[in-house]
Amino acid sequence: MTPAAALTAPLARDADFQAAWYYSIVVFTMIVVVAWGMWLCIRHLRGMWRNGDRGLALAVGGAVAVAFLMFASMLVTVAVAMLPVAYHGAAG
Repeated sequence: MTPAAALTAPLARDADFQAAWYYSIVVFTMIVVVAWGMWLCIRHLRGMWRNGDRGLALAVGGAVAVAFLMFASMLVTVAVAMLPVAYHGAAG
């Protein structure tokens, strides 16, 4: 191992840790916001359904379900893409 590689290896690991830390904060925030939105939607859909606005409730529920699935699929896609980095410990 060259001296330059020996000096930059710990820095690369520190940068990977920092990137993972920031990503985990972003993922946690996204999960909280999506869960809060789903809770609000379900709470308001009950009232719409009871008042007889069933078509509107179905439209709003469907739109929220599609949005939830899109966010979930983005999170899963990024998590699967990051698995090789997590196992090998190096970017690329």
